[in-house]
Amino acid sequence: MNKPDDFDSWRLPDDDSVQKVSCRKDTKVPNAMMVVIEREDHTLGNMLRMQLLDEEQVLFAGYRVPHPLEPAIQLKIQTRSDKPGPTKVVHAAIENLESELQTMRHSFKDSLSRYSASQQSGLL
Repeated sequence: MNKPDDFDSWRLPDDDSVQKVSCRKDTKVPNAMMVVIEREDHTLGNMLRMQLLDEEQVLFAGYRVPHPLEPAIQLKIQTRSDKPGPTKVVHAAIENLESELQTMRHSFKDSLSRYSASQQSGLL
């Protein structure tokens, strides 16, 4: 079968032959870049795309998975100008996404604690 081992779909090789993230400037489109993230899928790609589209300076943000058997996503970003530029916009989007995920994590933990407490008080 041609399908790679599931283990290889999420773990980077030990020999550093694959970089987790690589960026390259798009030479055909102004203020654009391509970010390739290895060993990730639609989950991260869609979250980053949606977060980037919330940024005011972003003109275009999209991602694709080049092939179902290739565990990587390609994220393309174009900004309205070179200030702040695509690199800084990606950094800002990642920071905002981390903040949102932390908020969601705390909310989940609080809800879980309340649920556990209500279950224990119901048993007594």
